[in-house]
Amino acid sequence: MKTSKFLLFAVYASFFALGMPDGAFGVAWPSIRYEMGLPLERAAMLIAMHSILYSVVSAQMGWLIKALKLEWVSGIGMLMLVIGMLFFSLAPNFAALMMVTAILGAGMGMVDTGANAFASARLSARHMNWLHCFWGMGGSISPIIMRQVIIYYDWRMGYMAVFVIQAAIAVVVFYTILRGMWTEGEKKEALEETATEGKFLAEKRFQVIQWLIFFLYTSFEYSVTFWTVSVLMEGRGMSFENAGLFPAVYLGSLMAGRFIFGIVTEKIPGSVIIRLGLLLSVIGLALLVFTDNIFGIALTGFGFAPVFPCLMTETKKRFDPHQLSKLVGLQIAAAGAGAAIGAFAIGRLLETVSMNAFFPAIVSLVAIAFLMNEYIEFSLKAISH
Repeated sequence: MKTSKFLLFAVYASFFALGMPDGAFGVAWPSIRYEMGLPLERAAMLIAMHSILYSVVSAQMGWLIKALKLEWVSGIGMLMLVIGMLFFSLAPNFAALMMVTAILGAGMGMVDTGANAFASARLSARHMNWLHCFWGMGGSISPIIMRQVIIYYDWRMGYMAVFVIQAAIAVVVFYTILRGMWTEGEKKEALEETATEGKFLAEKRFQVIQWLIFFLYTSFEYSVTFWTVSVLMEGRGMSFENAGLFPAVYLGSLMAGRFIFGIVTEKIPGSVIIRLGLLLSVIGLALLVFTDNIFGIALTGFGFAPVFPCLMTETKKRFDPHQLSKLVGLQIAAAGAGAAIGAFAIGRLLETVSMNAFFPAIVSLVAIAFLMNEYIEFSLKAISH
């Protein structure tokens, strides 16, 4: 199905907007915490609220798309995202932050799953990587914006600046919806009308393992996004100006990695790229265990870059493609749960054990995900021969 360039731009822009809250929050939290007099672990409550709503909405995307159509699910999600960012900047206390975070979580779940469903059905593996590259772009720019605005104003003005950018993107998305661009030349998805070929992993346990990999991936990716500034400032005594650069470099490396891997992904098997990415991230994390070298966070982000989009693309190779839409929603839901539970668990670890336990813990999670992915690949090869 041919996709118009303007619609493609709108979908990419929506993923750019989707990445902005994650990057901004990690930089803003120390200031929010100081202004409201909150303990460190309150951040984990916000992450949990966000991710619970994100996961619940993502898991229900099958019937939501049937009821509202994909374009309106994405549009409503963008509207909720914009409203959430605006009211986050105005929240007077922690209770208000919790309520606004629920709106943000639901909206981001709709935007994320909608964009991934669109890409899985209508775009190539290259575009899947580049789509997630734009998430990294939004995530890397928002910490820079937040850091600069906090230095000269405060975190509320930082969120207001992000809101303005996202509002402009929402206008673009609604323009494509109202002009009917999402349904131009629409026909039954190729994967749904093509006979299944080849051999796939039919046992439920393999789907569960795949969900667990998504769960673990977002656990360590989001934890690095959020907790790094706090670990470097409170655990290693680094200044805010220096520590605030780490999330920007990390997410910028995610962005760059997804662009680069998007170029080569059609020449190198996705399974090989996932393996390479996880190994590179372990090297970067090992560097951060022993030093404060910013190259470590850059290599970590670059290694993480292709893992999520390639896992999403590999889904239709590992499992029956007739179930693709359902599996995408459940994988996004598992990813949301991972961000909530993983980040909460890491927060408790930092609070009860030591800030210095952070990077070794992340290395352990990456190693487990690597072994699970290798098990799926081994099982797939076994039934293919």
